[in-house]
Amino acid sequence: MDTIKLIVSDIDGTLVDDQGALRPATIAGVQAAVAQGATMVLASARSPKGMFQLAQQLGIQSTMIAYNGALTAQTDAHDQLTVMAQQPIPVELARQVHALVTRQWPDASLNLYSNNDWFVTEKGHWEVQEAAGIGFAPTVTDLEAWLAAPQQPVHKILVMAAPATIVTIERALAVPAFAGVTAYRSKDTYLEIVAAGVTKATALTELLRDDQLSPEQALAFGDNFNDVAMLQTVGVGVAMANAPQSVKQAADLVTTDNNHNVIQPVLAQYFSREA
Repeated sequence: MDTIKLIVSDIDGTLVDDQGALRPATIAGVQAAVAQGATMVLASARSPKGMFQLAQQLGIQSTMIAYNGALTAQTDAHDQLTVMAQQPIPVELARQVHALVTRQWPDASLNLYSNNDWFVTEKGHWEVQEAAGIGFAPTVTDLEAWLAAPQQPVHKILVMAAPATIVTIERALAVPAFAGVTAYRSKDTYLEIVAAGVTKATALTELLRDDQLSPEQALAFGDNFNDVAMLQTVGVGVAMANAPQSVKQAADLVTTDNNHNVIQPVLAQYFSREA
């Protein structure tokens, strides 16, 4: 059995409980693994900034696979990024998505994410709800003007709206004109839009190559459909007990749900606390 050198974990529904908190067993398990030489990587649809506080609580300096793979970077308490790899949305496509959504679904909340920044045209109930979950508020700006001459790459667009509206927008983007982006629902009310080809698995593969590690030296945790490819990329892919059945079937192991000991039972199999 290959020695595990890298641990990668999804966040929501995996690393944190339903209240968005890290459980003590999770922190202890990660710290034991890191103390024995493993590297811990966080992988999420969140921005690096949205993951930084969790990394601090875990006591790690984490590389972060952000925006579901569109940006791999490290960040610090001052939001200073060290970018390792990125695959942003082409600017013209970002403009077209913005124009389509704001014209046809003006009640939907459209959000742009770039590096550590989150931009919205105005703050309403959707933005307040999202801010509560990730721990910081967006910057209010004129998105059309920002996209006319962007100074930063667009890593992700998030549309928040009623479930029926999200389904309709998803269908509207599933046409050849928008072949350069991938749109998927992360919740009934959330549509995540990234550049075509962006996945956590693709970003992880590049990270493993840069670190000169084999997939067999990596262990991954996830709970949802967008984690399946990542779980199948590594030597040991672990699904949460709260994951859909098809996600569990794609994994090598199934651990406890995210409201109990989370990833710690599996980490304990590979990293002895006494070592």
